[in-house]
Amino acid sequence: MNKKLWEFLRAMENKHYHILWFTVIVSLMVFITAIVYFTGGTSSTVQLLYVPIFIAVFVYGIKGGIIAAIFSGLAVGPFMPAAATGEMQPTAIWMLRILTSVFIVLVVGKLYEHVKKMDDLEKKRAYEDVATGYFNSNKFNIDWTDSISAGTYGSISTILFRFENMDMIKRYVDFETSMKSYIRLLEMAEEFFYMGTVYTISDNKIAVLLPGVDIDRANNLTKGFISISKSPMYIENLPISTVIKCGIVNYPNHGTEAYKLTLMLDKALEQTSRLHSTIGIYNDIIEKEHERYYSDLVSLYHALKNDMFTLAFQPIIDVRKNRISSVEALLRWNDSRHINMSIAELIKRAEDAGFINEITKWLFASVAEQIKLWKEKGIEIPVSMNLSALDLSDAEFISYVTDYIKENDINTRLIEFELTERSIIHNEEIMSEQLMKLKKLGIKLSLDDYGTGHNSLKNLMNFAGKFDYLKIDKVFIDKILKDEKLIMVDCIIRAAHRMGMKVVAEGVEIHEQVEILMTVDCDMIQGFYYSMPLPPEELEQYVLGPIKHEQKYAYH
Repeated sequence: MNKKLWEFLRAMENKHYHILWFTVIVSLMVFITAIVYFTGGTSSTVQLLYVPIFIAVFVYGIKGGIIAAIFSGLAVGPFMPAAATGEMQPTAIWMLRILTSVFIVLVVGKLYEHVKKMDDLEKKRAYEDVATGYFNSNKFNIDWTDSISAGTYGSISTILFRFENMDMIKRYVDFETSMKSYIRLLEMAEEFFYMGTVYTISDNKIAVLLPGVDIDRANNLTKGFISISKSPMYIENLPISTVIKCGIVNYPNHGTEAYKLTLMLDKALEQTSRLHSTIGIYNDIIEKEHERYYSDLVSLYHALKNDMFTLAFQPIIDVRKNRISSVEALLRWNDSRHINMSIAELIKRAEDAGFINEITKWLFASVAEQIKLWKEKGIEIPVSMNLSALDLSDAEFISYVTDYIKENDINTRLIEFELTERSIIHNEEIMSEQLMKLKKLGIKLSLDDYGTGHNSLKNLMNFAGKFDYLKIDKVFIDKILKDEKLIMVDCIIRAAHRMGMKVVAEGVEIHEQVEILMTVDCDMIQGFYYSMPLPPEELEQYVLGPIKHEQKYAYH
């Protein structure tokens, strides 16, 4: 259906509306005139003619009311007898009646126009966006609900567009240009989606309501609009490129309640980010995964506040001295509902939610407390723990560590922090400053998961002198039995030694790996070959008692 046909149908619909009311008004005038005549002439029944006259005022305005008043006056005028005498009315009487009706029409019409004007102004304020002049979200919600409730359409689609780079235009050009770009986008949408209604939603969103349009057609229309929106628009001779994303929801495919469908519309738009796409058709499976994700975040925060975390410690063995060199503290979440969630995933979600610092503070304080408890039992062993990029870049966290060490008299020789390559490659200057602050406290630093980051050799050179240990990722160790992988590991170890770092091989699981690592002069080994992560009590037995393995190691 093209635009001209659509406009023609709307004009025909408006025409039918006026024909209907014209028929009603004329019919009432004829009917009431007949009543007046058959009741003997002009009497109190003649007042009934004000009904079609007022209807004409409300439908056609004052002009329509005046025309209705004149014709009504003529209908009960020169050819209508007076009920009292049965004789024809004097001209002055029926002319006065017509003039009185016209005067009443003028008064009622003016009052109605004033009331309607005030009502329209209130509606405009309630249903129109002041900045753009387009319908706002209030009007959208009403139209969306009404179109579903009417039951006229078997399918109704709604599209929600977001002007992605509007803030960037505002920031780097100016506010006026960003608003003009937004209004131009609204105008383009109004022209393109001529079969629907366009609404302004918030500062940078546009909604389009498409009655009678199924989800497939809505998707194709959306693709077409995105395609034309990619061409630069010119705002006062300045070329502006717009970037838009959109979500699509359909009645009845996604539901039958307008309120719930409106919520789905925002979710469909957000799903584009997770799917890395421009168009998002609401997907209930994706949304349930998203809801579960946030449910896990709530559980994670609850666990933090209710002391539901514990620590396990995995030994790191010095292969030259045949002893335990240190242990790595690993976070454990005591919640049976999340038993399958890895610690890496837990940390990632905490980073997304913005409370990773709180978890790391808990980890640091718990490690420090465990170090004190072990000291009372005659065990002094260095403990390493992981820091995220958000921890390291937070000056408040560094202050927390500094204050905690001073207040609790913690031996910093027994504390090590591990950071991955990925956590230090952004804002290298700031990261370097923070690393130096930690080193000045006497804390040892490890570069963790080495080899899995981007430009690993470059990172190693940039941060030479900052780290005490380099930990080779398990990915390399798993394939060390192959000659080419062994060569890479050998090169990494030699480079680290030249830069003053000791090397820890992670994820060692078999005896052959141990033998090969010893031949390439690896300093320390960590993995299930020696021990899985142990609770504090079992770690004590591991350190102080005999080790159930083919070799025995004791910490010196």
